[in-house]
Amino acid sequence: MVILIDPGHGGQDPGSIGHKGLKEKEITLKIAIKLKELLDSNKFFQAVLTRNNDSYLSLKKRKNFLKNREVSLLLSIHVDSAQQSYVSGTSIWIVSNNRIHREINSFINNKEENIYFSKNIENTFKSNQNDIYLKKTILDLQCHCFQSIGTDLSKYIFQEFKKIVKVKKIQPNYASLGILSSINTPSILIETGFITNFEEERKLKTISYQKKVANAIYISLKNYFQNKYISNFKNID
Repeated sequence: MVILIDPGHGGQDPGSIGHKGLKEKEITLKIAIKLKELLDSNKFFQAVLTRNNDSYLSLKKRKNFLKNREVSLLLSIHVDSAQQSYVSGTSIWIVSNNRIHREINSFINNKEENIYFSKNIENTFKSNQNDIYLKKTILDLQCHCFQSIGTDLSKYIFQEFKKIVKVKKIQPNYASLGILSSINTPSILIETGFITNFEEERKLKTISYQKKVANAIYISLKNYFQNKYISNFKNID
């Protein structure tokens, strides 16, 4: 399974900044690198980072990773912020229905051809090049399947996160976020805590807590794929 890990922000884009000056871009990268190490230690996974240093990547460059790679899941890592310093906890975001429909229509109208699809879908598109309704139907079904994957996976992530941090709610949120708008790959965005909360900023700065967050995500992914797709195997360690 190829997992594309996207550490939010970077370079001239620091993301949110905590009261003590901690920058979101620093935390997302550190958690992402630790998560990649865990995933790469398991022969079932192959992890790819959109960035491995403090560099700026546009949304287009981040999404380009999905166009020609056989990615099983996009995981975008962020840190939340709020005006009130007492707000804390984690949350998960998946793409909204409105954004799905926008992206499908954009693909159909622009006839963009450099997006990777499964062989079955590619062959169907080639043999039905002028059937726009069929293409929309297939992509709509696929994207809503991706939504279901995000919803199911979020349950596993919340289960692990509850062991280390406050969880705002146990259901994912829906949003029209560009990083989640791919029509060929399931994707989720994880807000790992509030950098504007004094206690969470303090914890997020520590290597030990970054490892806990990365490990919680790793265990979630391992359990999800093992239970959903390879239940006949003993384990995927």
